[in-house]
Amino acid sequence: MNSRNITLGQFAATFIPFGLLLVLALMAAETALDLPSQRMIYSIWVSQALVIPALCLYILPARTQGRMNYWLLFWTFAYIAYLFHFYYAVIVHYHASIPEVFQQQGIKIAGSNFLVTFWWGLDVLLAWLVRVDVKWIRIERLLANVFIPLVFFVASVVIFRGVVHVLGYAMTAAIVICLAVRIYARMTGQRVSSNVEVHGG
Repeated sequence: MNSRNITLGQFAATFIPFGLLLVLALMAAETALDLPSQRMIYSIWVSQALVIPALCLYILPARTQGRMNYWLLFWTFAYIAYLFHFYYAVIVHYHASIPEVFQQQGIKIAGSNFLVTFWWGLDVLLAWLVRVDVKWIRIERLLANVFIPLVFFVASVVIFRGVVHVLGYAMTAAIVICLAVRIYARMTGQRVSSNVEVHGG
């Protein structure tokens, strides 16, 4: 599904929650003593909240054009929210110093964060610009949809606590449920095909 025609309704259904959540995140930080740090934290919450429906839409079977349009929009808006986090983290908190980022976070965490930033942005651009079915993009997107939620999981469940901890478990549960639905749909589809071949052959 690549010849998309995104409707106003699809755009509104994704942009409105993105806009409201991001505005609330930036405004909620106004009450904090360390404004940039709180904006850095709250914006990643928004990104993770929006990436959950994107991951579900990507995993679930029967990828209609409408469903893929919603996936693209949620995937894009989640990345834009992530860029707000990246700005407050790297540009503001770490003074736009890449060496400082690696010194404070370590090579594993900093390296994975920079890889997510580049890879996710590349995939968003490919999703918008390439409208033909290309095998290497399908493989790249599959790997991105494994790696990016894995980084979110490590950060939200293993490293940090609080609200992001809840989001991490919600994301994990959503992925497991959607994978189960996909596997069940494939298994039942195979059974139906087998029955058709046996009884109709």
